[in-house]
Amino acid sequence: MKTFQLLLVLMLSFSFSVKANENGASKAPELIMTDPSSLIPSLKLSAEKGDAQAQYTLGNIYKQGLGGIEVNPVRALFWFKKAADQGLAKAQNNLAYMYQNGLGTKRNLSKAFKYFKLAADQNYSFALYNLALMYKNGEGVAKNNDSAINYFILAGDQGVFDAYLNLGIMYFFGDGVEEDRMQAADWFSKAAKYNVPEALYYLGLMSEHGDGLTQDYVAATYFYTQAAEYGNVLAMYNLGIIYATGTGTRPNNQLAAHWFSKAAEAGNADAQYNIGVMYDVGGGVPKDIKKAIEWYIKAAEQGSADAQYNLAIKYLEGEGIKKNKDTAIYWFTKASEQGDRDAKTYLDELLADK
Repeated sequence: MKTFQLLLVLMLSFSFSVKANENGASKAPELIMTDPSSLIPSLKLSAEKGDAQAQYTLGNIYKQGLGGIEVNPVRALFWFKKAADQGLAKAQNNLAYMYQNGLGTKRNLSKAFKYFKLAADQNYSFALYNLALMYKNGEGVAKNNDSAINYFILAGDQGVFDAYLNLGIMYFFGDGVEEDRMQAADWFSKAAKYNVPEALYYLGLMSEHGDGLTQDYVAATYFYTQAAEYGNVLAMYNLGIIYATGTGTRPNNQLAAHWFSKAAEAGNADAQYNIGVMYDVGGGVPKDIKKAIEWYIKAAEQGSADAQYNLAIKYLEGEGIKKNKDTAIYWFTKASEQGDRDAKTYLDELLADK
């Protein structure tokens, strides 16, 4: 049986292309209305008279399908454009989002850029962030990292804290800028003040490895824990490794199992394999071969070579599962195709016996 994969997740290749768009109307009564359909006639009347806020609200109702109203991107686009052309910044932002994603119309990045820029010129925070992404990715405009950085800073200062995270990632990986881990740490720290999970994760990573920050395992564990509690799966996995190996702390199989389980339930294949091993040997959890196999299957189906190997052994030996040589051969084949030499040895022997 293969044991823990001890390789930490060292980096995260995020693609922060999720666009901010304000779906809710700004006034509380519009946010809590229980039956928007009953208000549509009066909203339409106001909208047709040129009320930009009513136009914007109708756009949101049709975009989201609120109150039982059927989602209708074409109508949403129509009303967002009416409000946007009157200069309502949040409508301009949402209209740009529609053009950017081809909702209710053909995708048009030039128009998306135009309306994000109009909203950003009014200092609208979401548009500042979205415009930064367009400059960074070269969508609808020539790629310009300096402009991207400027707009990310403006967006972050306006409360879109993922902008600080993006700045940290740019400097961490040297993406469009000179790699600077200390500057990355500064931006991650700004985002972490507002509990941005990925920023907390990176601070944990940098603290653990002394990369841009002083090496400090206590700080690493703290940041990983904060990130994990906010749902960051890689932080959960790394905590499992820290407690399993006793990195900067006493080994604690119970805590290792806890965090591996959390990451495994969130779909992390390495964590699924590791919690499978823990159930297999009874480390930090009661020994349970059937549960081990369940986790091995999940990890194996996601391509974990070690899980494929362990699963093949279970089928070969009939431990916790019905013995099945053909299925063992299948999983040994999968593992050997990924370069697992032990799996290849078993596979050669089994095929020679056929």
